[in-house]
Amino acid sequence: MNSFKKTILITGGCGFVGHHCVEGILKNTNWEIVILDALTYAGNLNRVTDSEVFDPKRVKFVWHDLKAPISEMTHKLLGKLDYCIHFAAESHIDRSLQDSIPFVMSNVVGTANLLEYFKHYQPECKILIFSTDEVFGPAPEGIYFKEDDGFKPSNPYSASKAGEEMIAYSFAHAFGLPISIVRSMNIIGERQHPEKFVPKTIKVILNNEKVILHGRGKEDLSSRCWIHARNVADGLLFLLKKAEREEFYHIVGEERTVLEIADWICEVIKGRKLKDEEIQWVDYHTARPGHDKRYALSGEKLARMGWKPPVDLETSLKKTVKWTLEHKKWLNL
Repeated sequence: MNSFKKTILITGGCGFVGHHCVEGILKNTNWEIVILDALTYAGNLNRVTDSEVFDPKRVKFVWHDLKAPISEMTHKLLGKLDYCIHFAAESHIDRSLQDSIPFVMSNVVGTANLLEYFKHYQPECKILIFSTDEVFGPAPEGIYFKEDDGFKPSNPYSASKAGEEMIAYSFAHAFGLPISIVRSMNIIGERQHPEKFVPKTIKVILNNEKVILHGRGKEDLSSRCWIHARNVADGLLFLLKKAEREEFYHIVGEERTVLEIADWICEVIKGRKLKDEEIQWVDYHTARPGHDKRYALSGEKLARMGWKPPVDLETSLKKTVKWTLEHKKWLNL
């Protein structure tokens, strides 16, 4: 990357993936960072300040809810921007099944408000829109969705992210804005909201409760592609340099079943894998309408461009579990 100082806007920078990206930029660049965040239940400014590399001289926080247009005053607070990574979103499937409207407002309307701002005020700013593998719906065994495959979202959350992508693509195409769209998958890491699978499983095992896994047993269970948020941040920094307008990219980790992930967590906490009697199997769709057995993305495009995750999944996960055991406040214990 160029060594002279630039400024990057991170929307949703107090969220889980966003704050890891803030940390990665602090570690690997000399850029100034502006965080734009509404501080909903999923956003926590303590995530940013809790980092060992936090530098208040390089990070500015601006409160704004993107469900409303960006005002002239907020524009002045943001200042001149060179880059933007747009994380700000509602991202929990269960919540989208209870009420889809906040997801449409945040993910579709919020993205449109952000891009209207860039269209009028900062059309040269290079933008990465952060999306999800779930826009494709379930992946049959052996299938890894490529960047240009068709959408079949299975729930309101993933449908709202598909809408976000299409709004972004239309702004890139119609107005020439330098926008690229990046998808990733199940992301793990420190300071994740305790409603997510890894911290929830840590908490359950610590409490000697049964671990709930989606599936019908060891021969028929959910699988996902998993990646640590630091690896995602590394891939995003790579793409800020390499990405082209109107292009789609996948930042891909490793495919593992939910049982493999839970076993690795149990090995760190108890020195062994889960016993059969410690598992409660729950059928996929019975547990949650719109829950898909398998999601999977192809990482071939980024591999051809020269990027791969710096740290493997097992090492990343076990390090995350050990860190969480030493920082239990992030489990809300």
